[in-house]
Amino acid sequence: MARNRGSRRPDWPPGRGATVDAARLREAITGREPGREDSLRFEGLRVQGPLDLSRWRLDSGLALVECEFDTPLRLTELTVRGLDLSRSRMPAVSADRITVEGELLLRGARLGGGGAESVPLRDPSATETVRAPRRVREGSTGGVLRLADARISGNLVLDDLDVADPGQWSVLAPRLNIGGTLHARGLQTSGALYLRDARVSYAANLDGAQVGGLDATGLVCAGGLYADWGFRSTGQVLLRGADVGGVVTFHDSVLTAPAGSLLLSRLRVPRLRLDLREPPAGPVVLQDATVDVLVDSEATWPPPGALSLEGFTYKRLESIRPVDVRSRTGWLTRDPRVGAGSFEQLAASYQAAGDERAARVVRHARERHLRRHDRLTGRVWGLLQDVLFGYGYAPRRALMWLLSLAAAGSLWFAHHPPRPVGGNASRAWDPVLYSLDLLIPVASLGYRGSWDPVGVDKAVAIVLVVSGWVLATAVVAGARRVLGRG
Repeated sequence: MARNRGSRRPDWPPGRGATVDAARLREAITGREPGREDSLRFEGLRVQGPLDLSRWRLDSGLALVECEFDTPLRLTELTVRGLDLSRSRMPAVSADRITVEGELLLRGARLGGGGAESVPLRDPSATETVRAPRRVREGSTGGVLRLADARISGNLVLDDLDVADPGQWSVLAPRLNIGGTLHARGLQTSGALYLRDARVSYAANLDGAQVGGLDATGLVCAGGLYADWGFRSTGQVLLRGADVGGVVTFHDSVLTAPAGSLLLSRLRVPRLRLDLREPPAGPVVLQDATVDVLVDSEATWPPPGALSLEGFTYKRLESIRPVDVRSRTGWLTRDPRVGAGSFEQLAASYQAAGDERAARVVRHARERHLRRHDRLTGRVWGLLQDVLFGYGYAPRRALMWLLSLAAAGSLWFAHHPPRPVGGNASRAWDPVLYSLDLLIPVASLGYRGSWDPVGVDKAVAIVLVVSGWVLATAVVAGARRVLGRG
């Protein structure tokens, strides 16, 4: 092997386990002959002092595998064909605006001081009287692994990376651009991941990762985001305004205390899976999110008051186990601010699937829910409509009331016939037709004016007349509501 320009010892590079000065290593890396494209590889070195490769352009790839650094590695604005830091140990890596024309590998690496407790990502308003901005001030915020504005043409591989540091952000990578896939299976971080406005050409895989939270607000990912099969977060997971192709899945994931929650407002994705391993410790926010298919599990729905669905649109609902329509309307009411739009969205999904009966049940539940917030008179009138015919969504109930009242009136007047008007009956007495004539408020069968009830008979007649008018008014009001809203 030809000696690197500037080398001071004929036995360079040193073998595994050797201790080298960072300045000497830097000379070996940056002093190569121009145009050489074969990768430069070092394994098992102990590097003393700061290794600073900032603003250098390397024509070849660089591998520092299983190396141990006593100071942070500085790679700001470095341009390199490929970079492999697998299984290395270092306090931190600062690589803002780095350009990697191949892959950046940190597989099995160890960053930070070690032994740090988890620092979960929390809602700033939960502990402060004035809501703090969520966007990080990058110039004054530290991160153990910094990749702000980094450009990686290939894959970013963080599989089994371990970051243990007392800071809030373990990975600070806003506007990160990855031309391949983000691999982070088995990633373990004491703090959170900051991937705001990142761009990933294929997929982001966080299967089995254990993190203190994830802020991927504004993420654009063409292939899907996989945070499942044991993914665990002790802090908030934010995908607000993210645009993901394929699927966003949290299958078998755990959002645990103290602040595990999902904030997916304005998320756009064809398929969303929320069948967690257990109910989340915090709220689930789906406000204004747009998906084609939602897959969830009734066993892991958030508790009442911890769900936000207003403006959430979807075409189809799926679940691991069948969920009946009444349980699904109960899912809606777990949102304390749920409005008519959320009920109508659910009804529309049932209607699109051809289940008209379930759609009517949902719309009936909508009317009941909306009437709870009316004034006393409105609630009484709503209760009356609900009892009589289910706000227009249970028309058979109105028919049953009509037949029941007609039967009761017929039975009464069969044993208590009223006297005819003027003393002479113009037609034969018929208790059934007389009761129907009293109940039907518009058309007349000619019996109502031919007979003159008195006493208790008159009271029964008045009850039938009033009942007929109330039933007719309720039916008309319900029919108008059904035509207007349904």
